[in-house]
Amino acid sequence: MKFNKALLLTILLSGLAAMLGAQTNYVRIDESNLFRAFLQVDRSNANARQSLELSSDMSTWDRAIPLTYSTDPDAVTTSSDSGVSIYASTDNGDGTWTVGFEFETTVPVFARIGQQTGPFSADPTVTTETANLLKNLHLLGWDPTVIAFGTEFPLTYHQTSGSADTDPTTSDSKDIVGDHPGVHGSDFHFMIDKPWEKDTHVAAAHAAYDAGAIVTIDYHWHGKYSDGHTYDARDAQAAFNIVNDDDSAGDVTWFYEDIDAVLEIINNDLKIPFVFRPFHEMNGNWFWWGSRLPGGTDTYKALYRKLFDYMSTRTDYVLWCWSPDYGVADAYYPGDDYVDVVGRDIYGPGNIRSASQWISMLQSTVAFAETHGKVAAFTETGFSASSPITYHTSRPNWWKQDVLDPLLASDSASKIAWVLTWINVDSWSGPYIPYAASPQASKDGFKAFYDDPATLFQNEVGARNMYDAPPTD
Repeated sequence: MKFNKALLLTILLSGLAAMLGAQTNYVRIDESNLFRAFLQVDRSNANARQSLELSSDMSTWDRAIPLTYSTDPDAVTTSSDSGVSIYASTDNGDGTWTVGFEFETTVPVFARIGQQTGPFSADPTVTTETANLLKNLHLLGWDPTVIAFGTEFPLTYHQTSGSADTDPTTSDSKDIVGDHPGVHGSDFHFMIDKPWEKDTHVAAAHAAYDAGAIVTIDYHWHGKYSDGHTYDARDAQAAFNIVNDDDSAGDVTWFYEDIDAVLEIINNDLKIPFVFRPFHEMNGNWFWWGSRLPGGTDTYKALYRKLFDYMSTRTDYVLWCWSPDYGVADAYYPGDDYVDVVGRDIYGPGNIRSASQWISMLQSTVAFAETHGKVAAFTETGFSASSPITYHTSRPNWWKQDVLDPLLASDSASKIAWVLTWINVDSWSGPYIPYAASPQASKDGFKAFYDDPATLFQNEVGARNMYDAPPTD
């Protein structure tokens, strides 16, 4: 169309700072219904999300088009149905981009770059419930007065059983304190490599989600050559081949076929939001994806990113957790664009590690998470890393005195969303928490841990409505 007079368009530039004081540029459009302009956007903050905002009068900005950043290729993008196209984007090398926008308009219009309110998931396309879960995990994690408690397989494995239990209404925790854990841990290994257990673990995850608990799933991924998750030089070499797109031995094909099996469970069986914890404890030398990888930390980061890039375009239920073992692991960090939760696995609090040692480790985790705009979590712990777990007789108050009390005494370490312990199962794991046949003193000690107002089990976590939009006040 032809405007009656030249249209003066004000382009307001803003990054993460408030709009006040923002730099202003002007663009004149003559006899055209095509709006084209370059604006500067700022992605220097790890948790930054911005949008192209439009207004007809500069008083009401009634349309916001989210901007996303892709790394392959490196560019700023908008959704295909937004009506806005980006015809050029240039990384200025200083944390900002210069972006050329183009769209059709039949009325005078103003545009600016505005900041969206976070936190934001690493995968920007997650479901509303998944995005809400992340926001509520931030609220939970940065509150030093409460910590959710979880166990691995609370509803499917019990200390008196050697195989998965099909009744998701029972747990060792419920037998002792009357409630299930507030965090439900699971593992894709038990659904894929033990297919006879898949339906049981899927049903348990559904039961936990229906009750409002937090669901987290790790993956003790069996390598291509060893058929196990422990270190094997052949599987480590396969990882190197995968990140270098070398499929001469079929390693790349195997990698994506295995991921497709995970995606099949996520999209067709689970269909619920959860926190995914792949390639964990990478700074240890016991997994094939760990510290003995050819190419070292660069190979690990590339492997994690390939997994993220492939899965994030094929499912929208996943939040991503990166969780090293107790040692220093910053060199393994895949980047802010690939992580929602920063975890730490530390066994032996008050047993093989003094309170000052393990609390210091968690403090560094919380500080790292805060710097990078992520949730912090204590993703694995226990009296020791292997059976037998003897605290039930030697330190029956271990959960309260050696875990909870030191956590709450630290203003920093207490800012974790959850603490999770490992599997209770007959003969090969645990008991990490007391069960019906445990000594009474151990059961009483765990009951004191449960009774503390700081610990959140399933009923308390469910009451927080983790999958609903958090309160705005």
